[in-house]
Amino acid sequence: MQQYNGGNDPQRGGVYSMGHGFCNPYAEPEWKREKRRIRSAGNGIGFASIGYVLISFGAAAAMYAIIGVLNALSGAYLMNVGETAQWTVTLATYMLSLIIPFGIYMLCIKMPLSVALPFRKLRGDITAGGIFVGLGAGIVASYATSYLEQALGFFGIGISMPDFDIPQALPAKILYIVTMTVAPAFIEEMVFRGIVMQSLRRFGDMFALVSSALIFGIFHLNLIQIPYAFILGLCIGYFVMRTGSLWVGIIMHFLNNGIATLLTLAEPYCSENLFLLINLVYSFFAVTAGIIALCILLLKYRDMFHFGKSPSVLSPGKRAQYFLTSPALIIAMLIAVIMTADYIQILW
Repeated sequence: MQQYNGGNDPQRGGVYSMGHGFCNPYAEPEWKREKRRIRSAGNGIGFASIGYVLISFGAAAAMYAIIGVLNALSGAYLMNVGETAQWTVTLATYMLSLIIPFGIYMLCIKMPLSVALPFRKLRGDITAGGIFVGLGAGIVASYATSYLEQALGFFGIGISMPDFDIPQALPAKILYIVTMTVAPAFIEEMVFRGIVMQSLRRFGDMFALVSSALIFGIFHLNLIQIPYAFILGLCIGYFVMRTGSLWVGIIMHFLNNGIATLLTLAEPYCSENLFLLINLVYSFFAVTAGIIALCILLLKYRDMFHFGKSPSVLSPGKRAQYFLTSPALIIAMLIAVIMTADYIQILW
């Protein structure tokens, strides 16, 4: 290589390389720029996840304080919080804790709303097939969770998940159903398959799909739900990508949560054997229908699960490394691990 110092070349002072022309020796390599962008995305999602935890506790505490003051002013017992008030606080806290931090992340990266939340018209065949595949994936994910629970139990470790008592008052029961079905279907899909996944697609669709599913699993903050949410997140995320619409994810998420909630509500009215039979029949139907739908989609679309070439100059391993080692994301994952510990018991 030799230094170029004359003429009217626009890159005056650049370095001339035989066969490659003039170049700027001080320009930052593309892989370094992408590393910085991936780290920035990881930190942004990490800060949003930390914000989710902080707002969850802060908003709930503030709302209960307000209810306590109102009770005191009305002459009621200070800590007397009814079922309806409890579920109102739970629903409001859940929505605020996700919408606010991830909405701020979306604004900070200047992501257009139409890109973050793609609500395009659905394609009937892929949507219908995806829904049945999603139901089957939900059963597969639940069995994966069961096997994890059994494996850890073999080593004397018990895992559990948050247990919500079914409210008795009708308004509270309605809020319970909305909190378990409608709210997660819309809010979680807009956050995880919308803002998070769509913002990561610039680094490759496969990277965005796996990373968003991982964040979705960790977000549940208890070990028993992480594998379930991760597997379901992969399935839902793929069909959102394939259809280009969050609607398919919302439908799949709503049906999985809705059926689980319906079974929970029905359990007290069934004998143990009848409830087991209902679960087995539904599991068989969901897995069978999912396999059939998957086969039909594969026959109709030969590129059904084909991902285009990634625009990234980094290898998948490097992208994962830089993303997962972002400081804010590490802190968020440590917080998740600490909160997950509340649902782990030593059995021996």
